Amino acid sequence: MAVQVNVVRPGELGPSEAALWLRFQQRLSVTLNPFLSLTFARAIGRARPNARVAVIEDDGRIEAFLAYELATRTIARPIGWPMNDLQGFVSSGAPLDARSIVRMAGLRGWRFDHAFAEQQPLDRFHYRGTSVRSLEIDLSNGYQAYLENRPKSVTRAGSQRRRALQRQFGTVSLEWGTSSTEHLRQLIAWKSLKYYGTQELFFDPSAQQILEELATTSNEDCGGLLSVLIAGERPVAIHFGLTSPRGICSWFHAYDQELARYSPGIMMLFALAEEATARSITRIDLGYGQDRYKFRLATPSYTVFGGAVWANSGEAAGRALYRWLVNTLFDRRDEQPELASGATTS
Repeated sequence: MAVQVNVVRPGELGPSEAALWLRFQQRLSVTLNPFLSLTFARAIGRARPNARVAVIEDDGRIEAFLAYELATRTIARPIGWPMNDLQGFVSSGAPLDARSIVRMAGLRGWRFDHAFAEQQPLDRFHYRGTSVRSLEIDLSNGYQAYLENRPKSVTRAGSQRRRALQRQFGTVSLEWGTSSTEHLRQLIAWKSLKYYGTQELFFDPSAQQILEELATTSNEDCGGLLSVLIAGERPVAIHFGLTSPRGICSWFHAYDQELARYSPGIMMLFALAEEATARSITRIDLGYGQDRYKFRLATPSYTVFGGAVWANSGEAAGRALYRWLVNTLFDRRDEQPELASGATTS
């Protein structure tokens, strides 16, 4: 076995590599995710010159791809970070030695924050305490079956608020797949108003460039879907997701804070789910955020982990010791909150 790793920019991969990448994605349901697609990697590459793809070959045959960005000259992070909700190898299923691959790619290390749990090459590189559930809406049995399995308090409240919103502003309707850049800018503005982290994200001009490109992309492995919930003539919520053969991945989602009492964000997701079913889309991935509303709406889930692969085992051991010391310190603080806060005892 002669393993070789070639590092290229995403745009340098040709049609044959693109077809192989998609075939590898189709091997597992979880990897049919737009954040693992070549289309996503290429969009990042056009906006960020430090985007790379490691092409892993065995005896001259391509067995896997790993997309990443250079955070420094020799340390990599997820491609599209921090806007990438799922990371990992896209592979044929052949055994992979993650540490050797990182080393042969000329890297000291590769950090990831949300790699799917089924990825065996990364099993021993997960960090303790980073496991979270990535939640999904399953529409495979239809929209009505989905609603019947939601808590009655959620569906009843949703219907009441929708009627109240309609009485105030007019008929509530969903505009599916708008191409309006004005709506995209409104989404960013609403999101930035609520979250400082979103403001920081869009200080980087490449972030908006990536969103604008993907909003008008419609490829098999990754497409943009910008939808608007309207009451009368007033936009009340906007959702931007990425599509793939597996369904829709919710990406950016925001609403008019002046109308928060109507829960327009949840109303939008119910409307999106209903329309998705009519279009034979059977899954909406809500992502790894552990927000309360997701648990009220979600059905199945899958597990993601954070971690890192360090090329040098000595550096990996040193960093593991550091994490252990930090975690132990925080565990002790949790056990003695009065001491952790600076209080004294007599």
